[in-house]
Amino acid sequence: MRQEWFEFGDVHPLQRRPWIPLRQSTEVEEAPEVPGVFRTLNYCGRSTAAIATEHRALAEQLDWSDLDLGNDRPEIREDRYLPAETLLARNWQDVIGVKLVVDQYVEHEGEHIWHLHHDLVIALGLVREDDTWFRPEEGWAEVARLSRDNDGKPVLLEIRTEFLGDYLSARRMGLYVSSYFERRATVSALPSFTWLPDGYERENGRDRLEGRAYVDDFAPEGERQIVSGALWRTEWFEPLGLSTRTRGDADPVTTTFAPDATGVRMTPAQLRGSMTYLHFRPELVSVLASYRGHAMGWYSRDTGSIGATRSGIHFGVNDLGRITIFGKDINRLDAWEQRIWSAFNVAPEGGVSTELWAAQMQVNPAATEAPEWVLGATLNNFNAALADHLGAHPLRDHESIPQLLRRAHRFRGIDQDGILALAKDLARLFMERIEVDLVCGHLTFAQGEKKPGSLKALERLLTLSIPEADARAMMAPLFGIYDLRLADAHLGGEAKITSGLERAGVDVSGPTVIQARQMLDGFVSALRALTAQFQKD
Repeated sequence: MRQEWFEFGDVHPLQRRPWIPLRQSTEVEEAPEVPGVFRTLNYCGRSTAAIATEHRALAEQLDWSDLDLGNDRPEIREDRYLPAETLLARNWQDVIGVKLVVDQYVEHEGEHIWHLHHDLVIALGLVREDDTWFRPEEGWAEVARLSRDNDGKPVLLEIRTEFLGDYLSARRMGLYVSSYFERRATVSALPSFTWLPDGYERENGRDRLEGRAYVDDFAPEGERQIVSGALWRTEWFEPLGLSTRTRGDADPVTTTFAPDATGVRMTPAQLRGSMTYLHFRPELVSVLASYRGHAMGWYSRDTGSIGATRSGIHFGVNDLGRITIFGKDINRLDAWEQRIWSAFNVAPEGGVSTELWAAQMQVNPAATEAPEWVLGATLNNFNAALADHLGAHPLRDHESIPQLLRRAHRFRGIDQDGILALAKDLARLFMERIEVDLVCGHLTFAQGEKKPGSLKALERLLTLSIPEADARAMMAPLFGIYDLRLADAHLGGEAKITSGLERAGVDVSGPTVIQARQMLDGFVSALRALTAQFQKD
């Protein structure tokens, strides 16, 4: 029961908030464990409209009695049709603004439906999923969101400040916000506030405040004293005037990149006419891949395309595991994605990717293939070949397979922990999916002999048609990867890591990204060898 709570000193202006409410009607009622306080209520209502610059003076005449939370509907005035989103001046003639949230009331159902204005949605390129609006062009950024109460009734629709500002700037509008706040407490006796029992009314800039006490004659005896405070506020959310998304303004904040080792930095515009290459740390890929709708594909063993959106950039991997791109290609990205790339930009080292140079400068693309590109098909081919041999598919299907395939790439190997995590996913893709009983059904066991695990069962199946030594050599990379998977799951697995990398055909003296690619190469090669052998049989 603080006096300040009823005077709303904690209700701050909207201008610098990361999210701006476009419409709000939230109510929190509590029974606090405070002696003499039975119930409290905290209500916040906000209604907004986008106002053109020339109509600001007319808009400022409006308050909560004009711009409130009434439901919206179209009107016809003097043969003029006024759409549901229309905001009129007090003269009921001049159209001065547009409500960016329209409240449709379905009387038959007693239901309110809040619609985010279609022009804002289309201008910003938003897609609605459930109660969230995303912008696919910007890595599926969350732009607007609708909150509901426990009964499913809409109570708050808010939008990220930077996106609202972009839209309003393009339309040369400001957002006029009309708010009403009420705080109420049911008490056994009036507190010793300076303005009680008579109450107060005052104005503070654009705010009008009121505090009072009264008796609720309909409440139970002993719970009739009410203390309340109310605040009516009008305020402007002012956009910055910049509209890179809606109007296509040039972004004034440019990123820079290092074209050489001298310390010189160049903007994307300066790189447009250059013939230099840029280098990036491999950690970049995991960040780009975290964006929904990202692009990641492969053209050859060490070249491909990557981006936070589907319009990726042609890249190559050099001998140090660095990502290299043609400098001018950075201009293909929007400013927000350029900033991501810039965070991982480093001075050139290790040269340009050999395969990227051959493709771009010598017009001679490498006739190689990335293990990531063929991994899914290789698993399917193995599954089909052994199904012909065993009479049923040996690999169990699982809903996580597509996700595991997307994550099975060399850039997981930015350190040894990443290599172990990649090995674990490869084990999930293959070893943990094998129907051991199906394989063992084609083997012969001595009395009381324990059935082997998945890899041992496959190796034993191979020995039915090839020498045991050849079977061991063929299976070695898979056993090595499984050793790494076990090392990731248990303490003290250093010996398994060393032996696992060796059996998987990995050169531990090289960069970890290259080691991860070698492990993938060994995995794919082993599966192909098994497939070829079972097809012979």
